[in-house]
Amino acid sequence: MIRDMLFLGLWGLVRDRSRIIEKLHDLGVLHLREEPVEYVSTEAAAELKLLRGKALGLLESLGWNEWSSIPRKALEEKRSVLSSPDEAIIDGIRDSLDSFSTRIAERTRLREELESRVNSIKGALRTVRHFDSFISENSGKGLEVTLWWAQRANVADLAARIRRMIKEHDPLGSDDKTPYHLNVSPGGERILAIAYPSEFRKEVSDILTSDECLSWMLPGEYETMSFQDAIPLMEAALEDLPRRIEEIERNLMKTREEWGPKIGALYVLLDEKIEEILVETGSDTRGEIFRLSGWVPSDEKERLETELREEFRERILLRWRDPHPGEWSEVPTSLSNPDYFRPFELFLRLMPVISYKGLDPTILIGIFFPFFGGCMIGDMGYGLVIGALGLLFRKKVGRPILSDVGSILLFIAAWSIFWGVAYGEAFGDLGHRLLHLEPLWLERSQVVIPVMIFTISLGFAHVLLGFIMGMIQGLRTGHRHLWLERLGNILIFMALLTGMILVKGWLPGQLFTIPVTLLVLGLALLLAGGGMGGLVEALGSVGNVLSYVRIAAIGLSSAILAMVANSFVDFMGVTFVGIFMAMTIHLLNFVLAIAGSSLHSARLQYVEFLGKFYSGGGTRYKPFSRRKPELWKKH
Repeated sequence: MIRDMLFLGLWGLVRDRSRIIEKLHDLGVLHLREEPVEYVSTEAAAELKLLRGKALGLLESLGWNEWSSIPRKALEEKRSVLSSPDEAIIDGIRDSLDSFSTRIAERTRLREELESRVNSIKGALRTVRHFDSFISENSGKGLEVTLWWAQRANVADLAARIRRMIKEHDPLGSDDKTPYHLNVSPGGERILAIAYPSEFRKEVSDILTSDECLSWMLPGEYETMSFQDAIPLMEAALEDLPRRIEEIERNLMKTREEWGPKIGALYVLLDEKIEEILVETGSDTRGEIFRLSGWVPSDEKERLETELREEFRERILLRWRDPHPGEWSEVPTSLSNPDYFRPFELFLRLMPVISYKGLDPTILIGIFFPFFGGCMIGDMGYGLVIGALGLLFRKKVGRPILSDVGSILLFIAAWSIFWGVAYGEAFGDLGHRLLHLEPLWLERSQVVIPVMIFTISLGFAHVLLGFIMGMIQGLRTGHRHLWLERLGNILIFMALLTGMILVKGWLPGQLFTIPVTLLVLGLALLLAGGGMGGLVEALGSVGNVLSYVRIAAIGLSSAILAMVANSFVDFMGVTFVGIFMAMTIHLLNFVLAIAGSSLHSARLQYVEFLGKFYSGGGTRYKPFSRRKPELWKKH
């Protein structure tokens, strides 16, 4: 149901303003009439925003995101320090954050440098080792070996030019060829290894660079070394550098575990203090008096008033009143439902916020959604599996949405087992085969028409209930056209029901004037309330009722597919293949059953039911409160 709201006007002394706002923050029930605007800021808020940004930057540098690990005790202890932050406290926090940030940045930079060195050495060793035999062979002959990037060069032509140049300078040279080896990587990188007498180093370099070749060098401190000298040193570095990187990682991890929750707590407290300053800035101030106003749930009035009176006594003035009809559009909507049905509020999050004077459909959704879903699944075995999944999801306490989904699955599981008993199904006909289960009502795979009639009857009742809710909604809000149109639909539906009963002969034929009268009255009210559009909607509502046949259709397909799965054991025997095929099809059927029943049951709620009365246009209840650490997210 929707909680009743009261308008609160609060007057207090300016000297108490910060403490009053902190108290309201602690109580967490006041929905401010004007929300604090982030960009409207005082100098103090600007300073705190800068500190908040630095704290967030540190958390991102540490890779920390475990907001649920922030101890509440630490929050409470540090909250008093930031209650009235003076310049010295702000300067101290800033200096600490800057110093800590410098240390973290230095460690992070060193780790990145070492990782870059490791990658460079690995790449260099991979390249040099490819030419290892070429280098060894030609170095043994007293030749100098160098490596070059030769992406577009004609290597054979370059080798011939170098050979001619050497012959010109040394006609008595014994070699007729210039040794070279070209390696082309999978990525298309071409690296050339070429050997030549060391005295021709400059000439060879000129020839190669003239053809757009680039010299390939060993990384860093190994650049001036020979390959034979550099390789052992690089291999030794590959053993040492990962150890240093791992040590830095351990240090950062320890820092993250130790300081992450503390800096996270500081970030949360800074964010809270900024919000309080913005509320303080936005308050209406007249001399030594300030004023705040907003909406409070009526069931929180006594607690809020008692807490404020105990601390501020006669220095605070509170005035309460009920909202006027003209204010209904701005009154925030807060839902309060029994614990069993609270998870079904999840369905309303996908729709516009319900208006303050609207009707909360949560309990009705909690009844009909699992009822329809269980009717479609209708299998005790599948119901037990769904129940196990529901229990698993409900354990996700830190993830409220999953926990709510788990609760909803438990409802569906209960109704699936109920309908499974009615249909006599447990993993299809497996229960009948092994345990001789018999249906308490009927076997839906054999008797289709009664199930279809039953689901159409469900649809008739569900849609009729939607029209009744719509009429109540119209009467509550004073929308004459709405309640007239919905009443017209109700009378037409009753006329159809009475007419069908007469046709079946369950009532005397003399009563035939009753459905005709209801039909005429219904049409008159429809035209008065909604005009021709109302008449069209009435015809569409008949189609809405027929769409509930999908409950029988989906259930029938699920039952038949489960029987097909079991038949594989008949065809193939109790073999691995037979059991595997049966389990595979059961798994497919199970997934389709959950998805199909959930989607189609949700569609029946959203389209056929809620469309008859649900009204959006409300304001979400967002109290001025401190967020719980386990639900806190940076923004």
